[in-house]
Amino acid sequence: MKAPYMPVLTKSKLFPMLPDGVRGRVTEHHRLSPSHRLKNRKQAGDFILERCFVSVYSGTELPSIQEAIDGRTGCDGNDDRISTGQGIASIWLSDLPDTVPCLFGTFVKRKPTLVARKHWAALLAMEGEGFRGARARNRISPAAFHLADCIERDGPATGRTLRDRLAGTVPMDGRTFRKALLELEKLWLIVPGPATGRNVHDAASRVWELTNRWVPDDTAKEAVSMTRRHAMRSLLVGAVESAGAVDEKAVYRWFGWPRSMTGMLMDEALSAEECFRVDGPNPVIISSALAEIWPDA
Repeated sequence: MKAPYMPVLTKSKLFPMLPDGVRGRVTEHHRLSPSHRLKNRKQAGDFILERCFVSVYSGTELPSIQEAIDGRTGCDGNDDRISTGQGIASIWLSDLPDTVPCLFGTFVKRKPTLVARKHWAALLAMEGEGFRGARARNRISPAAFHLADCIERDGPATGRTLRDRLAGTVPMDGRTFRKALLELEKLWLIVPGPATGRNVHDAASRVWELTNRWVPDDTAKEAVSMTRRHAMRSLLVGAVESAGAVDEKAVYRWFGWPRSMTGMLMDEALSAEECFRVDGPNPVIISSALAEIWPDA
């Protein structure tokens, strides 16, 4: 008999199911309790440095700046309740990457994510040979290759300027250009810098640079010592550590890797006790820190 389909548990459904002491720790880590909510940019910066992977808005299993401002998860069914956190998070996002050593991009579940410096080497090591190596292995399209080559040759520029630069030699329509930009960002071959306009989410107004030129020299040297597989596993474990507790099925939706790769990396991390599985109708992956306080663990 086929097992019934079990939907992924969101934070608002998972957190109440956690053991009392664990639930309190996770709530504290996500800054959802009244005494830990974010009240200013300084606290938001400390939050990023503490958790290392932080989503800007609600919608992922990671700690979220929006949720930490509001003191509640974004999926609790109160759709009629006005959220101030989203607007404030958008305002803070305009300068957080410049005041805190964090890298901005669309990472976990393709959502705006801020990543602390601790994980930059692993991000870079995922494609250690850069965009040329990625093209040689057919991980990016010819259009994405030409776009990255343009940045390498002529320097960082806004999306709008990059498209104008390419127009004379490699014409591409808007859809192809946006897809190429997304390919490169998805593999962290390029990173967005400050926006030149008011809309910080507009790729056309953000300045794009090659990641291997953006990161500090010591980060680049650290990345050289990592294999691609080790880097991917490190990022997977880092995201679990940041979330604390997450429905195992949700992890397979985090990254742009094949599900089979995520499964192998998860098995390796579990075998190495870098994270732990709590069995049940919805198996939960927990960080090593939570495993220390999990009842009967």
